[in-house]
Amino acid sequence: MKFNIMFVDDSTSVLESLRWMFKDESYYLFAFDNPLDALQVIKTLEWAVVVADHSIHNMDGLEFLKRFQAQSPRTMGIIMTGYNEIKETLDTLSPGCVYRFVKKPLDDIEIKQAVKAAISDYEKNTDVKRQAIV
Repeated sequence: MKFNIMFVDDSTSVLESLRWMFKDESYYLFAFDNPLDALQVIKTLEWAVVVADHSIHNMDGLEFLKRFQAQSPRTMGIIMTGYNEIKETLDTLSPGCVYRFVKKPLDDIEIKQAVKAAISDYEKNTDVKRQAIV
C-alpha cells in the first residue's frame, strides 16, 4: 500500500531536496510552500504523515499541525526545526501534536527514518481503529 506524505516548507529548495530524498520510496509525495494551501486539501485524501517546517510564513509549523490534525487526527506530524528552535518549540508543544522532530539542515537518513517510523505507527493506529469498528 502506498501512503500519502505531505511536505510543507516555504523554501522551494528544501521541498525539492525532500522530493529527491524520497524519490525511490513507495509513497505519494505532495509538497506545499504555503501552509494555507496545504490546509485546503486535507479532506481530499487520507494523509499518513505530514512533515512541516517549524518556521513557515503565514503561521508556524506547530499551529499548522494543530489545524491539520483537528481535521485529520490520525495523521502523524513531523516538525523540521533548527537546533536553536528546539527549546522554543518544546516549550510551546501541545501533547500529541508532534510525533517527532528532525533537525535542519536535513539529514537524508534521519528524515527517512522518521517518516518510516511514523508510517509504521500510522498503520498500527489505523489497523486498531478498523478492528474496533468491525
